[in-house]
Amino acid sequence: MGDGNRARVDEWLAKEEIAELRRLYGRATDLIGLDTEASVEEGRKIYHRVFTPDAKIGATGQPGVTGPDAWVKVVSDALRPYQDTQHLLGTQLVEIVQMPDEQGAGGEATMTSYLQAWHAKADGELWIFIGTYYDKVRHTPGVGWQVYDMALDQVSGETRKLGAV
Repeated sequence: MGDGNRARVDEWLAKEEIAELRRLYGRATDLIGLDTEASVEEGRKIYHRVFTPDAKIGATGQPGVTGPDAWVKVVSDALRPYQDTQHLLGTQLVEIVQMPDEQGAGGEATMTSYLQAWHAKADGELWIFIGTYYDKVRHTPGVGWQVYDMALDQVSGETRKLGAV
């Protein structure tokens, strides 16, 4: 394979690895929403894979925090009123700013991901959150791609009562 083709394949693989971070994040967030000791710890472990230890993380209506453990607390508190959650990802756009060097250092990228998050209460009230994640991502040798800056912007939302199923 020529160098040009190899570079395109490497960039495609990097984009897939970066997009997987948002999918893992959705899974972790739903686990935290289950609000059991085991599920929260499993979600925390995934957040530690997704985020750098010093990640700046924030969302509309929530205080910004530093690091995955602080974000677990924010998410846990926000989801506690709900018995079920599901974070659905739509379009994900990854832009490579710089590929990592041969030692795995120096990689930078951005990612924009569209979200619909469904949150159901026991009384049948459903809150739908529609938003966009804006991520800055870096590659760390021996670790891989991780988010070091995440902002979740609420675009719209709706609360409704669920009908009989």
